[in-house]
Amino acid sequence: MAEETQAQAQETQGEQPMEESTDWKAKYEVMREHMRDWEKKAKENQSAADELEKLRAEQMTEQEKANKRAEQAEAELKKLKAEAEHVKLVKAVSEKTGVPESIVASLSAMDEEELTAQAQAIAETYSIPGGAPKAPEAGKFPKDGGGGKSTAEQFADSVKDLFRH
Repeated sequence: MAEETQAQAQETQGEQPMEESTDWKAKYEVMREHMRDWEKKAKENQSAADELEKLRAEQMTEQEKANKRAEQAEAELKKLKAEAEHVKLVKAVSEKTGVPESIVASLSAMDEEELTAQAQAIAETYSIPGGAPKAPEAGKFPKDGGGGKSTAEQFADSVKDLFRH
């Protein structure tokens, strides 16, 4: 008996009945309708959730509202302090390495050691010995008139000196 059932199973495995052709368009339409139903339900649920949030906000006590505003203010303060600290760090690294602040600020490092290392690599790559040259300060021309030179000539000399380094 067991042999007969095995033989029948082998015969049926060998015979594959012809599959009926599937109407894919009809299946697509059914799934599309199903999707539309869920989309409609999601919109209804979203509006209900919005109404619930509005009711909760109205029912908040003044203390809860003040606490919420305080938490938001603390988060904003923390963010601003971090930004200010980063600006100080960028300025310090820029002064140390001579790389302009705008370039140092665009680097990916966040701690001073890594930022300094990246800025020094830039300074070495672009041959900034001791940093970028400094512009002459206003009013630093010789008080005696610069040996008979005009202000324009004095300025031209200071620019030449600036680029000799």
